[in-house]
Amino acid sequence: MKLIYKTAFIVSLALLVISCGNNTSEKKDEYNKLFHEILDVHDEVMPKMADIPELSKQLQKIADTTSSPIKYTEAEKKLKEADKHMMDWMHSFSDEFVKNKAKIQKMNNEQLQKRIDALEEELDDVKEMQTKVDASIENAQNLIKN
Repeated sequence: MKLIYKTAFIVSLALLVISCGNNTSEKKDEYNKLFHEILDVHDEVMPKMADIPELSKQLQKIADTTSSPIKYTEAEKKLKEADKHMMDWMHSFSDEFVKNKAKIQKMNNEQLQKRIDALEEELDDVKEMQTKVDASIENAQNLIKN
């Protein structure tokens, strides 16, 4: 009878270890999925950043030659803010997530969940940055056309 309990205990323990291992793997997959989703947003925004200096220059030129430069200088200011937001975001993301990505392999479920939660916030931040960049570029382009 004791052997049955001992065997049941060992089997239960083995199943617990296996299920925890799979859960950790699932957490790592979730982390990696979020990480790459964030990089995808970054990769979508990054090529647009090359347009900012030229748009800025065009807005400055128009502002210097018009009697009402305020909307052009404001648009240029928004471009510079969007550019700074992108640079700050990239620096922060790199410091917090890229440089520490190798540590993910050694984390337990609780640690992984904390990093996943942080990545979810980061996804919101990168989408906000994308919105600011897109809006500032679109605004500048519209002002330049008119």
